Amino acid sequence: MADRTPLRVAACGLGLGAVLTVSALVGGYPAAASDDGHGAQVRSWVTDLASGQQLAAQDPQRWLPGPAPAGTTIVVDPTRRYQTMTGFGASMTDSSAYVLNNLPAATRDKTMADLFSPDTGIGISMLRNPMGASDFAVHGSYSYDDQPAGSTDPTLANFSIAHDQAYILPMLREALRLNPRLAMMGTPWSPPGWMKTSGSMVTGSFLPQYYAAYAQYFVKYLQGYAAAGVPVRYISAQNEPLYGPATYPGMYFPAADAASFIGTYLGPALRHAGLATQILGYDHNWDVTDYAEQLQADPTTAAYVPGTAWHCYGGDVSAQSVSHNDYPSAQAFETECSGGTWQGTDAQAFAATMGLLIGAPRNWGQSVVLWNLALDDNRGPQNNGCGTCRGVVTVHADGTVTKELDYWALGQVTRFVHPGAVRIASSQPAGISDVAYTDRDGTGVLVAYNPTASASQFSIQVGDQHVTTTLAAGAAATYTWRQPFRPAPADPAALGSVNLNLGHGPSGTPTGHLEQTVSSDVLAGLNQVRLGNSWLAYSQPYGATVTGGPATNLPRSGWTVTTVSSDPASPVSNMTDGDPNTRWSSGHGQTPGDWVQVDLGAPTTFSQISLDVGPNTGDYVRRYQVQVSPDGSTWTAIARGSGHTGVMTIPLPTTTARFVRLVSEASSGSWWSITELNIGTAPGSTSGDSGHLRTATATLANGPDGVPALVTARYNAGHAAATVAFPLSGFDYTYTLPPTAAVTFATWPAS
Repeated sequence: MADRTPLRVAACGLGLGAVLTVSALVGGYPAAASDDGHGAQVRSWVTDLASGQQLAAQDPQRWLPGPAPAGTTIVVDPTRRYQTMTGFGASMTDSSAYVLNNLPAATRDKTMADLFSPDTGIGISMLRNPMGASDFAVHGSYSYDDQPAGSTDPTLANFSIAHDQAYILPMLREALRLNPRLAMMGTPWSPPGWMKTSGSMVTGSFLPQYYAAYAQYFVKYLQGYAAAGVPVRYISAQNEPLYGPATYPGMYFPAADAASFIGTYLGPALRHAGLATQILGYDHNWDVTDYAEQLQADPTTAAYVPGTAWHCYGGDVSAQSVSHNDYPSAQAFETECSGGTWQGTDAQAFAATMGLLIGAPRNWGQSVVLWNLALDDNRGPQNNGCGTCRGVVTVHADGTVTKELDYWALGQVTRFVHPGAVRIASSQPAGISDVAYTDRDGTGVLVAYNPTASASQFSIQVGDQHVTTTLAAGAAATYTWRQPFRPAPADPAALGSVNLNLGHGPSGTPTGHLEQTVSSDVLAGLNQVRLGNSWLAYSQPYGATVTGGPATNLPRSGWTVTTVSSDPASPVSNMTDGDPNTRWSSGHGQTPGDWVQVDLGAPTTFSQISLDVGPNTGDYVRRYQVQVSPDGSTWTAIARGSGHTGVMTIPLPTTTARFVRLVSEASSGSWWSITELNIGTAPGSTSGDSGHLRTATATLANGPDGVPALVTARYNAGHAAATVAFPLSGFDYTYTLPPTAAVTFATWPAS
């Protein structure tokens, strides 16, 4: 795992109904089958750290007929259905299994039941299991085929899962016994050292001559685990492939290499072995979507990769929706997010976990998986990795166990939302964060959180009935009811998002058909340009291009370039010196508000900006805004967008200005670096539609800047690239869309 400090999840707050009693785990979660009309029961359970409540049952309330009274209302629409849920849980690391296994038998049995039993515990329903050592391993780094220095084993004659038989597999089998619907995922932190340039699981890159052997390594792992009574439903090719840790197992594994390995070796090896295990792509942070989409854009690889695994340590959870909208047949899974001391107080940490549990499913996530299931008093045992991470439970030296705040946060979901539940639409009014489901038995479920500093009163509206309740500051609540029979669809304006149906998708598509979901948050993550009195937003899936004619760069001799900060060894002059081997660097991790400014010396006409990060592949700006000014003091935004590595060209409307400023709008642990900066012109090169395109349109009532936005989705259902016309004139570029990708356009008045 890289820097384990999550950046943004989703604003989410949890509210409390009337607080009555603190209870132990209570059975009878869903409403009774007859509770399906006005006057029927709405049940609720609350966790409130301030009052000491932990999954405490509240007095039932009853539905009232008619619309909710004026005020804050969560509108739930069971007719708008999204992804089917796989599960919620954590990771059974080597360290987690070890500390659980070493508990006294009676305490171990009770702890495992508290974690996994759907009847007496919280019913955790998904586990991620490192394939070999991670940064949480008791006896250092290990794989399933370690060899002496200088030796190799390409036939895997010495492959063995014996290490896991001591305490990992027994704990996994017990978890499965307690919850047979538990989904398992396996992920390697590194191949065996002899497969790498370093000869070690720590540092080094993958030697391609061992791709075939490594594919068989996965096959043997899956077969061995199945024979041991632990079938594994999902795998990924590499944990955090864009991070190569220096002290514990890991490996930088570029997307092109991963696509080759999966499409040519791993996918065919699983199929040949008759294994139904699915491969999830990427398995890293929200701040880089290109990696995930590159696997989807490669038809050979995409045939074996039905979805993407995401981590929470960089970027924003809305990236899951943006990436799903770009390649709408792909599923999304959140597969790692650790809590830890960096989160601040318990209340702040609880807010972060509830934000993840609500934000990830609201953005197409079929799972939410925390990091270590269990750790000891020292937040370990550690293998030279995170020393500040928090487990779901803590196992103390005296043999007792503490349920951490993540346990109770997970329980607000896992006790009520079971594998096979379907997420349904719900609004997110200011001051309350929420997500809604129809569970597999027909029960309606709303998980809510109040992030504000005071109690919030709000109503829940489902069809023609409502209930009103009050939620304490910083508290989480889960509400259950029997869904009404054939409720009327809610007004899309009340839900804050629109669905764009693009027709049937391939087998495994999350809803059975290709669908984009667009909200103002999603539009905020798209590229945007100002064209006269209107804004145009457009997505750019991996493989899509926005191109003009041959570009002409402006002469840079009269420029004055300034920045908010520079690394003394990488001054600002380096970005215009014509030497791609020198760079300007910010000297610190990217922070919103960092800027680079160019005084062109006189009003000048231009239509694009080009940035090159050279060999500093991780140092591209994550999000940017382009501003222009006639005098260096009054600024107008003309474009926003997402950055990418390599040479990044920012298309602009034809603009005349003297001053140009690029402003960073996102955080990243990587510095912002530019080896060469150019501003230039590109001749107009607009085009119309060509190819096999499907189209859907809708009006988003509350779009950017609080005004309605016209949203259009275009999906390339053909087998060759298609060209797509921009919905507004004045942006003289050609949009090319690869097969199986979809572009999102939106237009709205500029304020």
